[in-house]
This record gives sequence, structure tokens and C-alpha cells, in this order.
Amino acid sequence: MSKMVAPEKIPQTLHAGKLLICEMLGNSSDLKFKEMKNNGFTFLIVYISTIVESKQLEELILPSLASFDAEKASEAEDITAYLLDHVIALKDTRKVTDMNEAVNELLFGNTVILIEGQTCCMAAGTDKFPERSISNPKAQRTLKGPDIGFNEDISSNTALIRKVIRNPALRIESPEINSTTKICIIYIEGKADKEIIKELKEELSSITMDVILDSNYLEETLQKTSNSIFPLTLSTDRPDVVCSEIMEGRIALIVDGTPFVVTLPTVFVQLFQSPDDYYFLTKKIMAKRLSRMFIYCFSILLPALYIAFTIYHPGLIPTNLLVGIVTQRELVPAPTVVETIVFYFLILIITESSLRLPQSVVFTVTVFAAIVLGQSAVEAYLVQPFTLVILSASYIFSSIIPVYSLATVSQKLTVVFMFLASILGFFGIIAGILYYLLQLSSSRSFGVPYLAPFAPFKLEDQKDAAMRVPIYEQMNNKKIFTKEEKDQLKNE
Repeated sequence: MSKMVAPEKIPQTLHAGKLLICEMLGNSSDLKFKEMKNNGFTFLIVYISTIVESKQLEELILPSLASFDAEKASEAEDITAYLLDHVIALKDTRKVTDMNEAVNELLFGNTVILIEGQTCCMAAGTDKFPERSISNPKAQRTLKGPDIGFNEDISSNTALIRKVIRNPALRIESPEINSTTKICIIYIEGKADKEIIKELKEELSSITMDVILDSNYLEETLQKTSNSIFPLTLSTDRPDVVCSEIMEGRIALIVDGTPFVVTLPTVFVQLFQSPDDYYFLTKKIMAKRLSRMFIYCFSILLPALYIAFTIYHPGLIPTNLLVGIVTQRELVPAPTVVETIVFYFLILIITESSLRLPQSVVFTVTVFAAIVLGQSAVEAYLVQPFTLVILSASYIFSSIIPVYSLATVSQKLTVVFMFLASILGFFGIIAGILYYLLQLSSSRSFGVPYLAPFAPFKLEDQKDAAMRVPIYEQMNNKKIFTKEEKDQLKNE
């Protein structure tokens, strides 16, 4: 709902009501008025033509107002209630007693019907906003499994979840927030933690935004008290992922106008789980997630290790490899640290520009940039080939993660570890690892330890953590989030 404003009474005369609506909405060109009469009753139908379903208006509302029994309506104690119950042939109708609320109904695509001589009006659900048809998910692509993604319409997104989870315990709630954007909270009663639901609603009620353009607005607001650079919520455009998270007892947060749905609480191992893990046959133990975690960490540390070993610890490098590196360094003017950091940023710039360029020229520009930065830079002795190999391997390895929100984290951490390695060598890398391990272990997502189920360790949850056992061994394995009391956290 919108921000709280002073109540504005609905005028008894239609002319005054029309003037007030025009004043509040600025006399917009798509604001339409239509006056109708029926045996002593005079109505003013108000709607915004660009966001209204004209078929419902023309076939259900207008004929109903033109042909109802005016004598029975005049005998009713509450004329507005009688018209809502017996005349307006729409399932979504309500009585409105405040002009500010009536204007909000218009902005949400509903039709407002003013009645001459009445200080209340009717609102009929006739909204129809332009929406994109259901398409393939873009953020998490898979080789096998459901190939359908969310769109920008909140009703379509909730319907996709309803289609999969046909459970009477499924709850879809629309909490009141200080914004004109609709949001929904979805969870399963009895599985979701009641304290987390209560805490989430309290956090949402404190948010004051005129418009929420994307779910990231809420993600950043919900994580404002955390200093961790790692994402404490999971954002995805796949209905199967969201349904899986809901079935495990998590809460989904849907924002109208964006195809990305947020689920919480989130733990670190979730960010390395891919839908592919469940859609391919396994008879024993699948260790893909463990390999993803190792490769992701290695991609972050690889440039830093290269700097540390070549500058501070060359004696730890095999002799033949060291000779090759030293030979390449003779003709390159910039130090190893400078060329590594500069060319890493150039790779990030190419990636960023490829996201902004028109699709028709992306391939040409990226190939040209790769040739210039690769072959031409080496031939001009601006960079040694071994440095480009290290940076290319690091960039490719970092793309193994199934959740894109970790990509920005890896870029930040790579730069941090390169800086630490350039100052303290291998000891700087160790210090950075210890710091971020402490940050991970101290992070909480709505009271749930971020490193769960590893720290604290829970044996029953290891069936679907770093490794996955066959699905039939996971069935009926109840998920219980390990939470810490708020008083305990405050004392720490």
C-alpha cells in the first residue's frame, strides 16, 4: 500500500468527485470518465484506460449498471452494499470510503464507480497490465529439467508456484508496506520457522520506498545490518528452485515487476547448488558441489598465488617453470603486480561492456578485444604470456558458480587477495583467508548460521550439502534450521 496520507472524504456530488480525482491525478490523458443513469441513480465510472481490461468493463460493469432493478436498490439499507452484492458481476469488488484509497485503486488498474448522493464508492477489479509471456530462465540455465522461468507479473509467478506445490498448507500473504509496489510472502505453514516469518514481516514494515523496481531493493535493505560481502539471500528466476526452497522450509519473497524471486534464510552451500544436481541420475554420491566450491576458491586465489610466488617465494616454483617466467619478464617493463592488476581490470571492463552493447555486435567486439589484449599485448611486450594464462584461467574458473551473485563477490575478493599478496606474499594470502573464514562463520541469515550445516555440524543434513546422496535417501529428511537466540548473539 502507499504512504499514509490524510483521509480525503468522497464528495456526495459526482461533479465534485470528478474535479477532485482530476486534481489528484493531474488530469492525465488516459484517465477516463463515463456517466450513466438508471431510474433515479446516477453513476460516474472512472478508470485509467491503459491498465484496464476493457472487455470486463464493457461486458460486465456497464450492462449491469444499466439494467439492474432500481426499485429494489433504493429500498436497501446500504445502497452501495446492495450494488456490490447483487449488481456488479465481478468477483473482485469492494467498498471504498476514502478518496485517497479510491485513487490508489485507479492506479492499480481497478475501476471506481461513484454514486450520486453517496459518500462512498465501489471499486471493481478490472486491472490488466502489459506483461511478458512465460519464457526460459536466463540466470540459471540447465541442460535438463524444467525450462520455464518467472516473468514480471506477480500473479503469474504465484500461479507457477501453485502449479508445483499443491499443498493446502501453502500460504501466500501480501504484507502491508510503505510502497505502491505489491509484494508477496510465500511459505508452507508448519515447515517455515514462525520467528523468521515474524522477523521478516517486521523488517518489511519498516521499509519506506515509493516504488520497488527490483527484488534487489529488498535484498539490500534486509541485509543492511550485515557487514558480510557474501549474499545472505538467494535470488533466482527459476520456479523449480523456489518451490524446492519452499518445500525445505524457506520463505519466498516475490516483488511485482521483476522475474527474480528471493528466498531466505540462505546458507553458503546453497549458492553452489545447481538444479542440474537433481536432474541427472546418481547411484552413489555426487561431489559436483564440492568441486565447484574448490574451483571457485581456487579462481579467487590463483592470481594472488601467482604474484606471491613470483615476487616473494620464487624458490617454491619448479626450476624449469621459473626459468620460463624469468625469461618472459626480461622484456616486459611493468612489474608483475601492476600488469596482473591492470589486465585483470581490463578483462572485467570487457565483460561489463559486453553486457551493455547491442547483441549484434557483442561477439565482434569481444573477439576483437581478446585479440588486442592477448596476442597484440604480448607481441608489444606489454604483458608476459604466463600472466594472461593465469588471469584467463581465473576468470573461466569463476564462471563455474550456478548463482551469479557470487560472481561480483569473486571479483572483489580476487582484487583484495592480489593486493595482500603484493604486500605480504603468501602470508598476506593466509591472513586474508583467515579473515574471510571468520566473516563467514560469524554471518547470520535471519538467525541461521551462514556455514550451516558444516558449522555447526549436523550429520543428518550432510545428505544434501557439499555432496548429494541419491534422492530416495533424502526423502522425508526433515530440515530444521539451526538458529541462535537473539540474546546469545547480543552477548557475543
